[in-house]
Amino acid sequence: MKHRSLRLFGVPFLAFASLGGSLAACFAVDGSTSAGGFAEASGGNGPVGSVGAGAGEGHGGGFHGGGGGGDLPTEPPPSDPAVPVPSQDAGTDASTEFTCEGLDDSKPVVLYLSADDSNSMGSPVHVRELIHLGLEPMAHEIRTYEFLNYYKIRYQAPPAGELAIFPELANTAVENELDFQIAVRSYDAVEPRRPMTVTFVLDTSGSMGGPGIERERAAVKALAASLSEGDVVNAVTWNTSNNVVLSGHVVTGPNDPKIVALADGLQANGGTDLHSGLVAGYALAEQHYGPGRLNRMVLISDGGANVGQTDADFIGEKSKDADKEGIYLVGVGTGPAGSYEDRLMDIVTDKGRGAYIYLDDPAEAARMFVDRFDETMEVAARGVQVELTMPWYFQMHKFYGEEYSENPEEVEPQHLAPSDAMIFNQVLKACDPAQIVQADTITVRARWKTPLTYLDQETAITTTVGELLSAQKPGLPKAKAIVAFAEALKSGGHQALVDAHALAKAANTQGDDPELLEVLSILEKHPQY
Repeated sequence: MKHRSLRLFGVPFLAFASLGGSLAACFAVDGSTSAGGFAEASGGNGPVGSVGAGAGEGHGGGFHGGGGGGDLPTEPPPSDPAVPVPSQDAGTDASTEFTCEGLDDSKPVVLYLSADDSNSMGSPVHVRELIHLGLEPMAHEIRTYEFLNYYKIRYQAPPAGELAIFPELANTAVENELDFQIAVRSYDAVEPRRPMTVTFVLDTSGSMGGPGIERERAAVKALAASLSEGDVVNAVTWNTSNNVVLSGHVVTGPNDPKIVALADGLQANGGTDLHSGLVAGYALAEQHYGPGRLNRMVLISDGGANVGQTDADFIGEKSKDADKEGIYLVGVGTGPAGSYEDRLMDIVTDKGRGAYIYLDDPAEAARMFVDRFDETMEVAARGVQVELTMPWYFQMHKFYGEEYSENPEEVEPQHLAPSDAMIFNQVLKACDPAQIVQADTITVRARWKTPLTYLDQETAITTTVGELLSAQKPGLPKAKAIVAFAEALKSGGHQALVDAHALAKAANTQGDDPELLEVLSILEKHPQY
């Protein structure tokens, strides 16, 4: 039995959950994992399905899923049964030993990889607030790839307009397993940035009272601080009805008084009507759409509204257009964490192709909309897809991205922000360590489209197993510490938390990495540490 802090209808309470349960419950009748991750390895390097997020095991499993978390997903509310539950991880150990028998040594393994959009970063901040409140996060609230987005794994930026690929490989304590990481680094943000049109869709329902409305005000003010003369701002508030409070306002400069006054005047009252807010917001955004401008809708909410299939499809259509850049939706969750359900923001930002961030206090708004403005709002490379070609004797044993497959059609390309990197952290397994040849090659290829002109671009790097093993590892140690941190929070076990703490401490070689120091502090505050 394991103690968990759960939250029902916004009220924290304690429950006891058995660690047992039927493995069959993890799988749908069509042979797919209901929530992705840890797909069972079938052995061999034959065809695979698309493996979902978290830690997928075995490239021969053929299971399909997606997302981040370790518990089984909860069912969607009856009011919107067609809408998928936000991505979650489900984990099982590989039941079939991976051997070389039946493998074709003339056929390399080719996989297509996808991370979630590089600016999806809500999960780690939501979890941070929960732990600071003395609560244990539920496993489905933890999406490991968002931790790799939020905490910076630093690589050298390529020239403007280009992407750079950084593969890293290291031995592990297990003889036939190797830590492998691919970073796809974008160019740094170009200054001055292009003009933007931002449309705020602001939740002012009664549930936003207290911390929610305070964080919403902080988010609007932080964005106001990052705006430039000539930018255009629209705003609509919504509760049981909607109210257009700004339409086509031309910004005078940073901290425009009209936008600051809007933020100060936000009040929480009434019920919730997300649909009318979205309709009014997109109408404003389309009315003031500017070709060549950065067009973004910013939805700020405590997550209390239901999102139906109609809303999800509506958002998806507005985020893409065959002839022009879509109006991407940036989702901002305000909490507070004890009553927050991130299903709303996870769905709308997935459909809206924009960032997902969470504010655990007003200061986080400045961190994301001032210090990391370009990461949160801009796109450097559209539809990034990574192709990995490796020797026949390797399989993908664990994968901490969103999904991978041998079929590129099953892996959805994702956007990459400027001054940012997509991190594909994984564990490779050899069918027999004696088969590993230092001179064998590994190729990583990235394909994408330019943000405005949609021109096809491609870059690739080919190196050998031996060269990778002997090379420096600039990002791998910190990334492994971040992965261990997220996975330990999923398990909630004392030893996993202690082990993650040791790994984070070891990765912080100079003792001055503020993000790793934060990780150590969060682990130490966990109720089971």
